[in-house]
Amino acid sequence: MRWIAIAATTLVQSVVVSLLVTSRGELAGVIAALGIALQAFLLAGYHHLAVRATYRIAELAKDLAVADMDPVTGLAVRRVAERHLFDAAGTDVTVALIDVDGMHDINNAHTHSGGDLYLAAVAERLVHAAEPGDLVARLGGDEFVVVTPRDPHALAWSLAAAVTPPVTIDGITRPMRVSIGICHTPGGDPHTALGRADRAMYTAKRRGSGIEHYDPVRDGEPLSHGVRPAVRGRDRRARHTADNA
Repeated sequence: MRWIAIAATTLVQSVVVSLLVTSRGELAGVIAALGIALQAFLLAGYHHLAVRATYRIAELAKDLAVADMDPVTGLAVRRVAERHLFDAAGTDVTVALIDVDGMHDINNAHTHSGGDLYLAAVAERLVHAAEPGDLVARLGGDEFVVVTPRDPHALAWSLAAAVTPPVTIDGITRPMRVSIGICHTPGGDPHTALGRADRAMYTAKRRGSGIEHYDPVRDGEPLSHGVRPAVRGRDRRARHTADNA
């Protein structure tokens, strides 16, 4: 059994080295490798090493969960949304892109901590509108996404009901203003649906907030086949004007 322990120790050493160069997105692979080492330790009778490996697996699993969660809202982060969209390829998917309006004013009136409370309230409403199996994620900044197999009009009704009530911050009641674009793709490319939902969302923003379903004649196609940059630079002046309208 000694050779098993030696092999397992070598594997653990390799895993530890990999932790110095791996990204958090690869933690799942590291956890799997440690799981193999754990089985080897148990087979070889090295129970103290198995206990250490078990603790390390638990620590890494916790790190993995934290890495996938937005600290402000508790929602999944952009990376999780991208994986979800990739896995949904070829299925019927509805994508809703939600952009919070007026964050500049919220931050000015309540500081950024108040702005975080406002974003957390938006996130809670979106989760309320979701159903089991739906993904709700924060893409970053004041943007959120909902990915679901549901009918786009049913989703629109749920979202509208969720964001209609006002939100109270620091004792001040404010309307919840969001611009939402929705696109349904029957067996198509979910990333393209995200890009189209983005176009519809900007139509809603130009109209002063609300919900818009993607219209190819009105909204056109995304500039790059369903790809949205992580930080968009397009028409920042118009965005600033809309946020302060």
